Amino acid sequence: MVHRQKNFSLPPKELIDTQWDALKADLLVSTDLHNVKVACYRDTTINALMSLYKDKCAICERSRGTELQVDHYRPKKPRDFQTGVQYNQPGYYWLCYEWSNLIPLCSKCNGNKSNKFPLNTWDETNRVSNNNVKGLNPFEPYSLDWLQNQELPLMINPEYDKQPERHFTFHSNGNIVGRTDEGSETIKICELNRKDLVRERLKIRQDYVNSIKEALDDFSTHRNKNILKGELNAVFKIIKFNCHIDQAHSYYNLFIYKYYSYFIDSKLPANLKGLTTTYFNQFNNK
Repeated sequence: MVHRQKNFSLPPKELIDTQWDALKADLLVSTDLHNVKVACYRDTTINALMSLYKDKCAICERSRGTELQVDHYRPKKPRDFQTGVQYNQPGYYWLCYEWSNLIPLCSKCNGNKSNKFPLNTWDETNRVSNNNVKGLNPFEPYSLDWLQNQELPLMINPEYDKQPERHFTFHSNGNIVGRTDEGSETIKICELNRKDLVRERLKIRQDYVNSIKEALDDFSTHRNKNILKGELNAVFKIIKFNCHIDQAHSYYNLFIYKYYSYFIDSKLPANLKGLTTTYFNQFNNK
């Protein structure tokens, strides 16, 4: 997960088109009983969200293209399940059509997250309700800053948290691990260690390892260190390029780059590990 800077005060013009005025007026009257019209928030924001997130899921960073779905960071509907009761909550209906509350998720992250939105207290102590029964002052239920500070949610918002990566680390088996309560709960809610994601991460690393092994195999024949260095540098450049926030799995690639010895060198033949690390360090120190 990486930070994205969204201009909350400048929603897509289609989202604030006057054709939706009656719909939004009914929302304020009907509250939780409002008949949500998905075309208003989905069809009017998906292109803007895909552009902002470079066609990536906001949470798992998979490149999903047109499969991306518009999710409500704070769920629009109440949750009252008999199982997983710790996730039950009254819903944030008034944020249903708010640009600041919409993020793009792949279908799997969206399905797993559903309408779960736990707070750090796991109860209603800090939960904001539109009718302000707690007499909060100030009361700014449309302000993301105010809501985040009031509620302290465990679900990470990549638009609010400027360093979402601080909540996570990766292991060599492809699993993502929480470094904070927020990280652990986000992993749990969206199932970020599901098999398809772990397989993708392991394939990314293995592709790098295979490319480096090919360069080493070539070296065993030509024995030219300049050629070897050039081939290895080409691989290092690809890893570094994929660390950019616009690339799929950018944060995982950053971990591979930052901890090269742990993720890559450890998978190479023992007699060749030191050689590639030397070239990587030279490349990294340019």
